[in-house]
Amino acid sequence: MKLGKYALAAGVILAGVGGAMAQPQTKLVQRLDKAMIQAIWCSALFFEESYYHDTESDEAYHYEDLAFELGAEIDTLLLDEHGMQQAEVDEIWSIFDSAAYDLAEADDTGFLTQVETCESNYDDLL
Repeated sequence: MKLGKYALAAGVILAGVGGAMAQPQTKLVQRLDKAMIQAIWCSALFFEESYYHDTESDEAYHYEDLAFELGAEIDTLLLDEHGMQQAEVDEIWSIFDSAAYDLAEADDTGFLTQVETCESNYDDLL
């Protein structure tokens, strides 16, 4: 993975945004490197952001596409390279999607800052 500069930037954003929540912690991701966890978090943020635009708008499709493209890569890596079971992967997505929703509801500014950081570093995520 080529997440060097992104990990630093996102780490600063995640730690420094007033009131913003970082990625959720779960035993299922303990064995994963920080870059993979960041990618999962960004995909969850993109998915959540897609709901804040009109259903068939270009913006909604844009964020949905980002979420699903990244999510498909992540699923492949988790299942094939990390040897996870589909139920474990589904649980990770459930936890991260729920946390992204909670962040969007609790801290709109922090949420949007994290979405923007993820989007600007999208090509370096995986």
